[in-house]
Amino acid sequence: MPEASTYPGDLVLRAGKACAVLRPAAGGRVCSLTLARDDGRIVDVLFPYTAQGVDLLRWAKGGIYPLLPYSNRIANAQVQTPDGLVQLSPHPDAAPHTLHGPAHGMAWTVQAHDASSATLMLDHPASAAWPWHFQSEMRFQLREDALQLEMTLTNLDERSMPGGLGWHPYFLHVPTAQLRYQASQLWDSDADFLALSARPLPAGESFAIARALREGTMTDYLSGWDGRLELSLPEGDVLQMQTGTALSHLVVHRPPQGGYLCIEPVSHVTNAFNLAAQGIAGTGSVLLACGETISGPMTLSLAPLLS
Repeated sequence: MPEASTYPGDLVLRAGKACAVLRPAAGGRVCSLTLARDDGRIVDVLFPYTAQGVDLLRWAKGGIYPLLPYSNRIANAQVQTPDGLVQLSPHPDAAPHTLHGPAHGMAWTVQAHDASSATLMLDHPASAAWPWHFQSEMRFQLREDALQLEMTLTNLDERSMPGGLGWHPYFLHVPTAQLRYQASQLWDSDADFLALSARPLPAGESFAIARALREGTMTDYLSGWDGRLELSLPEGDVLQMQTGTALSHLVVHRPPQGGYLCIEPVSHVTNAFNLAAQGIAGTGSVLLACGETISGPMTLSLAPLLS
């Protein structure tokens, strides 16, 4: 395997007819993913990322990117910690709040790779965007019918650090798509997409995207998710997602035009650190001691065809 290095171009993984294109310089993003059936048929999975560069403020949609060291928004770009209030840099398009953390807008280093696997690393010193030193790895392993991904987040700062992680995929989508998942709670949110409080999700509503089909757009924050779901793809294939226990929250976002569907497995609800500081339970917020690591695996695979 090559030594650790910067990688200016695309890194292409292949396993039989399956292919995953990674772009380390663009936040370690998976730009495209095609998986293969036993009969050799190729299945496109992701709404592709086609941008040539990296826009740190208004990034192009598509592919899969990492959510590090937190998911979604932090209210008023301020984090309540045991040491007091910490100020962050707001995101211009989400001001006065932050959005999705800095990792997806930075160049990642290729630690190792071969024909079907790769390991990327990011060392992030304290900055205005996140004033704690952290390190992260992403590992990718491609099979013909599946892509296995895992990310880690390690606090390298001398202080305890609030932390979280997740994946932000954009899946190919049509209005007739079926989404099946099981979750126990749905979070109410405000006009700025900040979570407020959780309420029980009736079992009959846990297996559906029916509300999105009625309304045309949606952003749902779910918790108590069991880490498994199924999504029908445009050509009739069914994609399965499975994650680890750390990713027990789920964001389902469909834009007004409905051209793609974002299904984001994450470790916490939006604005979790501040909600937890207010005494709200079930946010997924964690505080990492110096040297402590959390990890978030995810596998995307094709469901077997019915005989």
